[in-house]
Amino acid sequence: MTSRRLLSVRVTLLAVALVAGAYAAALPVYLFFRVSRPALALGAATEAITTVSAVFARRDSALNRAVVIVRDLARRPRPSADSLRLVHDLAAIGRTPLRVSAGAATPQELGAALVSIDGALSRVGNVLEESVAQLERGRRADAAARLVTVEQLLRVAHERGADGSRVARAYLTARQGALRAAAGEVRGDAILWLGLGALLVPLLVLVVRRRVWRPLHELEAGLAQVADGDLTVSVPVRGSDELGRLAEHFNAMTRVLRDRAEEQGRFAAAGELLAGVAHEVNNPLMAIAAHAENRLADPAFEGEQRSEMTQILRQARRATKLLRGLLRFVHATDRDVTNVNLNDVVRGALDLVSYRFGVDEITVGGQLDASLPPVQGDAIKLEQVVVNLLSNAIDALRGVTPPRHLSVDTWVRDGQVSVAVGDNGRGVAPDIAPRLFRPFATTKGRRGTGLGLYISRQIAREAGGDLTLTSPPGFGARFVLSLPLALAQASAPDSATSLAPAPAPALAPSTPPSESPLGTAGGAKAPAGSLAGLRVLIVEDEEAVRRPMARYLTRRGAEVDEAADGVEGLARLRTQPANVILADLRMPRMGGVELYAQLEEERPELAARVLFLSGDVSQLAQPGNTPVPRERVLVKPVELAELERRILAFVRGAGGSTGA
Repeated sequence: MTSRRLLSVRVTLLAVALVAGAYAAALPVYLFFRVSRPALALGAATEAITTVSAVFARRDSALNRAVVIVRDLARRPRPSADSLRLVHDLAAIGRTPLRVSAGAATPQELGAALVSIDGALSRVGNVLEESVAQLERGRRADAAARLVTVEQLLRVAHERGADGSRVARAYLTARQGALRAAAGEVRGDAILWLGLGALLVPLLVLVVRRRVWRPLHELEAGLAQVADGDLTVSVPVRGSDELGRLAEHFNAMTRVLRDRAEEQGRFAAAGELLAGVAHEVNNPLMAIAAHAENRLADPAFEGEQRSEMTQILRQARRATKLLRGLLRFVHATDRDVTNVNLNDVVRGALDLVSYRFGVDEITVGGQLDASLPPVQGDAIKLEQVVVNLLSNAIDALRGVTPPRHLSVDTWVRDGQVSVAVGDNGRGVAPDIAPRLFRPFATTKGRRGTGLGLYISRQIAREAGGDLTLTSPPGFGARFVLSLPLALAQASAPDSATSLAPAPAPALAPSTPPSESPLGTAGGAKAPAGSLAGLRVLIVEDEEAVRRPMARYLTRRGAEVDEAADGVEGLARLRTQPANVILADLRMPRMGGVELYAQLEEERPELAARVLFLSGDVSQLAQPGNTPVPRERVLVKPVELAELERRILAFVRGAGGSTGA
């Protein structure tokens, strides 16, 4: 990564805009000052000459008219007073002096010509006044003689006017030439300026391209590759400006996503492996449990051997519970919102992580509110949240010396059901706490994903609740998951409003609950001979599973037949129908699915009597994956007493006709 300190993108773009604007504005400013002076000079000279010409023309016209009137009056015996008065006025106009403003743009030569013309016209006017005075005295001969002088002076004035016109034309021509020369120079300068601008534009484009366009294009291409699933992409960091920092964040994000993808890939592979061996593990577990149940059902089986067999059955059931929990946790289902008891969620989560308590010397305490009302949510996703909180607490406790304490509490207050997971670790640093629930924020370094708490809070908020961090005295960190009461409970009186949790036995997740070896789901034995009169066909490829079920069902009064696969089972059904058919889903030659399909085609009434056994619970992890009615599937290992209960419920239902 480069360490160059560059201007920020905002400053760069502002500088580019200012340079372009200044360069574009410089040309008209230059053109104005370069061309305006000669143009203004030409305009001012033209205006001044035009004004003077108009004044001289008016004076000359007035004098010419006065000469004509005086000549006419000189022929009359008695001139009229009005005519004489008019001549006086016209003569006054003719001899009015020329007034040129001090700022008028007139050259010296032209000024001298104007003074000469002005003087000639004034003399004409004076002589006319004298002629009028002679007429008023009656001296017509003297007046006529003066007219000759006036006409001579007018000719002189006209000659001087012609000279002045030539000087004015020459001056205007010179001003026009100066303007034309300036325009020619400006044309060349403008072409040069535009040429330089044409060279400047690529330079500015290059700067913007290097600083803005290229980094943005690289980021866009990188995002497109990430969208296509390529997490190995990285973009070059070309500086320390905003886009450089954005590229650094992008690369960090792809590294984290790549690490998380690898972890998720390993997790998914482990889940697939777990699902693949589930059938092979569940079948031996069921065989062990079934043999143990059959042995414990013998009243003569007493003493230490009975105690050991009870322990075998208890551990088999514990292994079954853990395996089902792991498979449920690995194979996340679609969102399935139901009424959930958070105590059950806590117990399931504790079962999944209980093995770490002994290894890491962690004692678990806390109280679960025995009267906890249900909430609405996805039980599996909520269990994932609690597992994540427990795992985080365990990781935090591994960094401190014993004693290590972890606390889990549940309570209800103000319409909210809460689960709190706390530990006596070091806690969360104050600078990390505000961003702890953001994506990729972690306190575990490279071991942490930075997504667990973020996803957990999203799950909580999807359920209408929240996940928060508190730091009570004596504890390192305490996370509280709060969810609203289920709708059916929201209007009911709150039975647990105390701040302290309701009394409950201390949690001991590492010890499985005691179970009655022959207990049914309701905790009582089924009555002897409850299956009397029923014919049951067990289609199971593993004899270690099939034989204990057959012995137990026979002891309960059923007439039991056995088949090693679907082909053999189909043959037996063709000769001897059964009231209930127990078929394993996966068997060689023909599995339970194929057997069920064959019966639907040949004997629909027998297809309605099929119950399925499955050791591969991954088939049941997502809705729609099981190709048979889900309500008919018994997940191995199934307790024999539970098997009997399900058979009784099945034959009493619409699909369990006892007629052969």
